[in-house]
Amino acid sequence: MSGWLLILSIVLYIWQPVTFAGELLMSMGSLGMRGAPAVIELLAHGGSAGLSIAASRALSNQTPAGPPMAAIALVVAAVLGVQSLYWSSLPHNTMPGDKLPLAVLTVAHSTAWLVYLRRSKRVSAMWRE
Repeated sequence: MSGWLLILSIVLYIWQPVTFAGELLMSMGSLGMRGAPAVIELLAHGGSAGLSIAASRALSNQTPAGPPMAAIALVVAAVLGVQSLYWSSLPHNTMPGDKLPLAVLTVAHSTAWLVYLRRSKRVSAMWRE
């Protein structure tokens, strides 16, 4: 595995878990005050991080489930990223005017990787064998 596929695998393996870890660290002190919605949100974000790690491993092991799992992980990450910007129970360091640009960047990032997974000849050749 090399090139863009390696970069996607690294993004899935590192970015989502690190984002979740930061979110968890910022939230732990006030989790009791924030209640069940915050716990549910953290569980969803933890599940997304776990799915991203599994997708990265599937890509690096070149299993047939790798590209579909990566696509699902990217969609879930985008949905939860936008959700955390607009409807979050957790603390964030986002300026009010930055929400829309960050949401657009989050969706564009995932969309670019989804287009890559769909159109890449290397990806399709790798999993057709």
